[in-house]
Amino acid sequence: MSGAARWWLLSDLHLGVSDDDPRHQGRVLPEFLRREVLATTDPQLSVAFVGDTFELVGLSEDESLARLESILAHHADTFRALRACAARGAQLHFVCGNHDVELARPSVAARLSALLSPDEPTRVQVHPWFLHVPRVLVAEHGHQHHSLHRIPEVLRAAINGTDELAPPPLAAWNAQPSRSRLSRAGAVARACLASERGERRVREFAYDELLQAESLRLELDGVAVRDLAHLSRFRTVSALPVAATRMVLGATGRRVTGEQAPAAAGRFARTLEAHGSGVAWYVSGHTHHALESALEGCATRYVNTGTWCSDVRGRGPDQSDRRAFPYVVVDVDPDGATSGGLRYWRPHEG
Repeated sequence: MSGAARWWLLSDLHLGVSDDDPRHQGRVLPEFLRREVLATTDPQLSVAFVGDTFELVGLSEDESLARLESILAHHADTFRALRACAARGAQLHFVCGNHDVELARPSVAARLSALLSPDEPTRVQVHPWFLHVPRVLVAEHGHQHHSLHRIPEVLRAAINGTDELAPPPLAAWNAQPSRSRLSRAGAVARACLASERGERRVREFAYDELLQAESLRLELDGVAVRDLAHLSRFRTVSALPVAATRMVLGATGRRVTGEQAPAAAGRFARTLEAHGSGVAWYVSGHTHHALESALEGCATRYVNTGTWCSDVRGRGPDQSDRRAFPYVVVDVDPDGATSGGLRYWRPHEG
């Protein structure tokens, strides 16, 4: 990257085909884009949505295409604002999360690019695993480090398009809430077995070839990408007790949240640093808990983008003020120095 640049990063909007969330994130986002992105004069502008932007989970290829178009049609003001950003020259990046992993399919990614930037489709990029800006930042949703949400073979969808990906355990539990707990528990058990099989396949030579192809796109050494891919994995023995706890707490409306950067973020940042590819910022979402902190054992700064939906966790200002929407800004000077961090945006009243 050369010259001055500005990045905005946000996540977990969970835009669907309705607007019944009390925070009305689909109505707030267009104002944010107009007042923040379109109002700036910086020469290099990028907006990154760090996963779970759309509700596309568990859909076939054709269903994903239809749902994506329905979501953008329902949120017409958001659609127009995103198109205006792309027309202004901003790069739009969409990192896949566990709720919108279907964006990884080439046909769905291509449709999103064509809808948001018909004249310059390359201004819209989908990242099935993580976004990497050399020396500046990495941004991943974070579900790949949570075994209950992990999708081991995510790159298969990005390369082969129509391969079906087995749902992670919690997705299997939540897929049909009307079913009995016993039948849902059986679905979780089957998802655990599928995840175990997936973990064995991602350590085979065929998947290693996908990792090496991805390393070229990420501008990272192939060994570094392999090491990053193997940082986390699903293990049934350790996952099942956690799954049971989450199911019980979920039934009572309670959530498990921490107030520190996850250990996986430190492992990820230190692995990059060990391969000579350290970055200034590690950005993630997924936990719905906006947070900024240092990472142990490296110079990388950790930031979680929180959520714009009503399922806010943690103890930040967005917990008490639902008109506070978290995002991350990273400014890059011409000499490569960076600054920024976690911010909260409030819509104008009236």
